Amino acid sequence: MTTQENLRAADYETIIPVSRANTKVFKTGQWSQKKPTHHPKLSPCREACPVGNNIPGALAHVSKGDYNAALALILQENPLPGICGRVCYHPCQTSCNRNQFDETVEIRSLERAIADYGCATPQICSSPTDNKTTIAVIGSGPAGLSAAYFLALFGHRVTIFESRAEPGGVLRYGIPEYRLPGEVLNREIGRILALGIDLEKGVRIDSERLDDLQDRFEYIFLGTGAWLPQKTGLSSENRETIQYGLDFLSHEKKEIFCQGKKNIVVIGGGDVAVDVARTARRLCGPGTVITMIAPEKEGDFPAIPEGLAEAEDERIRIIGEYQPIEFIGNSHLEKVRFVRTKVEKDRVTGRYTLLPGDGNDLLVDADLVLIAIGQLPDTGLFLPEIVDKDFSKVFVNDLGMTPSSRFYAGGDLTRKRPAVADAILSGKRAALSIHLKANGYDPEIIIPALTLGQGSSLSISAYIEAGLIDLKKVVQFAELNTLLYRKTGAEHGTKSPPETRRTDFSEVNGGLERKAAIDEAKRCFYCGSCIGCDLCFLLCPDISIAKEGDRIYRVDKDYCKGCSICATVCPRHVIEMEESQ
Repeated sequence: MTTQENLRAADYETIIPVSRANTKVFKTGQWSQKKPTHHPKLSPCREACPVGNNIPGALAHVSKGDYNAALALILQENPLPGICGRVCYHPCQTSCNRNQFDETVEIRSLERAIADYGCATPQICSSPTDNKTTIAVIGSGPAGLSAAYFLALFGHRVTIFESRAEPGGVLRYGIPEYRLPGEVLNREIGRILALGIDLEKGVRIDSERLDDLQDRFEYIFLGTGAWLPQKTGLSSENRETIQYGLDFLSHEKKEIFCQGKKNIVVIGGGDVAVDVARTARRLCGPGTVITMIAPEKEGDFPAIPEGLAEAEDERIRIIGEYQPIEFIGNSHLEKVRFVRTKVEKDRVTGRYTLLPGDGNDLLVDADLVLIAIGQLPDTGLFLPEIVDKDFSKVFVNDLGMTPSSRFYAGGDLTRKRPAVADAILSGKRAALSIHLKANGYDPEIIIPALTLGQGSSLSISAYIEAGLIDLKKVVQFAELNTLLYRKTGAEHGTKSPPETRRTDFSEVNGGLERKAAIDEAKRCFYCGSCIGCDLCFLLCPDISIAKEGDRIYRVDKDYCKGCSICATVCPRHVIEMEESQ
């Protein structure tokens, strides 16, 4: 038989542990030495970007509709966003982590939207204590403009010398308006010149003037580009009905070459060849047959794929795996004979070799041939010791410096990819190298530390604000937490119909509307960048993460047990667990 006894409340303490103090006395942070750390990293798109744009940061601003802040951020790394947003070959999109989830983010279109809708002034990044020097920039193409821009931001006195009537180089005279409107180019160049850069137009540099520039300026940047045509070497090539790519595009009255022509053959598979073919289409009647023939396989052409697709929409026939061997015709051109070929690249020299292929010859009717198989720089006036005669280029090291220490060079004058973004990088690298050298620093130590991941680009903002991001650690798709994202298709800009653009030089691609750009920017994973989503703050079971400002979080190590929930839920792999000191 059991008995029931009445126990006083105080007696429960004999069988139940009771605390009469605040729970803060329990230092649960001692349970584990591992604590979360806020560790911003590099996104793969930024690593791949030749210019080094802070893509996640800029797109985060766009997602909030703040185009001005986005443009200000882009201008830290790229002086020509409106141009790159139209003509870049966008390796960033190939590397985009979203490719492995649904569809790449339209980064190039967003860069264009930022440039078109944003308003910002480049920020001077020089110190009053910095040494200021004088630099002559020869050539106002993308490399020269980039070098001048960053040198001016560092506070140096810069003068650009341009041989033509207007600045821009290949941007103005080699890229048609249907891809790059003149008002966009003028706007971007105007922003650069507004930094106090002097521009002397119509000035051709000969050996005597070059000697004069060496007396007047401490450093000289060479950015004269590559304007001499690469020729086929075939007999009968020197005739009026055979013209060359950039010569044709830059000719003030190029329509005279196309008048009355029924069969036009474009030789080459790069962007210049595509622009030549599409320009000829707009200058010729609708009955003219335009055929573009290149040695590469279809699908392996070096031209930007979108440009090739637009060319086909405009009724330009594209054929691969052939090279010309004969121009046929006595008093006038009648046909071109092509032989089957294949392309092999030498891994050591980077040179391409054309080898015989299997198949029959190709005979194509032609009353005009436009050859666009590459361009060479004119290096005749430069010092012999800086010229690489084997490649008709100028020698530069990884700092953009030639063997003559006062001369730097970039763009198509050097052995770099002949693309606008790569030319911008070359000017940027040379500008930083000159600035460091002028101030007594060693560029060979500093510049490698500013290189983005395993890529070739570098970050000026990382030089100004050192230590804010790990430039060597690139976030991979497997490290992301994608549970919060839903699969959505990309936003694409408007495009004029082929039937109207065949006779019109108006811009083909209309770009993204403001709202569409905001929606597209929201698709970005913002890999490696904290955007203040607060998941770490909200989901910490110990309430040991405190929010102290916009994207500013503090971990209370006395109470963080190191459970790693914050690191696991972080969508962008910004948080890592590390041993606490």
